[in-house]
Formats: sequence, C-alpha cells, structure tokens
Amino acid sequence: MKCFSTLRWSIEGEFDACILLWHVATDLCYYTDLNKKSSPTENSNREGGKLLSDYMVYLLVKRPFMLPNGIGQIRFQHSCDEATKIFQSVKDRIQACKRLVLQVNTEIPPLKAKGDRSNSVLFDACRLAKSLLSQESENEWNCEKKWEMMSHVWVEMLCYAACHCPRNEQAKELTQGGELLTHVWLLMAHFGITEHVYQD
Repeated sequence: MKCFSTLRWSIEGEFDACILLWHVATDLCYYTDLNKKSSPTENSNREGGKLLSDYMVYLLVKRPFMLPNGIGQIRFQHSCDEATKIFQSVKDRIQACKRLVLQVNTEIPPLKAKGDRSNSVLFDACRLAKSLLSQESENEWNCEKKWEMMSHVWVEMLCYAACHCPRNEQAKELTQGGELLTHVWLLMAHFGITEHVYQD
C-alpha cells in the first residue's frame, strides 16, 4: 500500500519519539475529525485509537520504566513547551488542532523548522497528521479506513511495548493487579506470540 511507504518515516525512529509523534498526530486528527459524521465502526476505531494513544503517553510520562529506554521525558517536555508557545491565545482544542494542521508549513525540512537541538516532535506530528488527513483525498480512503489504520498502529505499539518491558517491571505490576501493558504481555505469552517470555 502506498500509504504505508509514505508514512514509514513516522515509525522508524526511537520508540519514545514514535509514541509522542503518533500521539500528537492522533490528537490532531481526532479533534479535526470530531465534528464529521461517522459510522459506529469508525467511532470505535477513532475512540479506541485515541484511548490507546493516551495510554501509551501515560506510560511514557508516568511509567517510563515500563518502556524501552529513550529520552521520552525530555521529548515530552520540549513538545509541551513548544505547544504552549503556539497555543497561548487559543482556548478551544478543536480550533487549536485545526489551526496547527493548517498553519504549520510542513514543506520546510524538519531541521530548519525546529533546529538541531530541539527534541520536540510537534513539527513532525503536524507532518504526520497532514499525511493521515490527506489519505482521504489522495488514496480515496474514507475517514473510517484512516482510523482503522491508525488504531492498528497503536495496537502494534502496545504489543511492541509489552514485549520490550523489562520482566522485573512486569512482575512488579502483576503483584499490584497489573497495567494494561502487563495483561497484553500475558495474553501474548499465553498465545505464544512473544519471544520475550522464553528468553533467559
């Protein structure tokens, strides 16, 4: 599929950067699409994708020890700082997201747009959101297909995180009832679809 080759760049970086990048892009698409009429299936994909996106960022910010090593906290802070500067005067989320998608010039190379010292993912997230939103016109996708693909990306990220979470953290979580990530890991182990369980 042409779409996957054009979006490959968005999942090839460090895992924490991919989470933030896709989270911001998911939010931008979510609030941009919020007032569109949609089918129940699209709504479930949109809502499910948004929930997984929020959960993965929760892990990145509040439970980073459960994810592969990276600089997620720094990236998150840089991205928040940049977003705060941009949206100081905007109070409405829907308008803010539409404004960001429309006003950020993604034709400029990322290095020029954000500089080489910034770890913010905001520019790349706008680029990704524009690509995702353009799938409807360029590839004749409907909104439902876009959200189905986006929710699949989030499921893949959740599974990747579950497989790469340190075992001692999984064990700690199990003693306290477990995170969703831990339950996903257990299900994957039960069905034999994770190598992580069998490694010593």
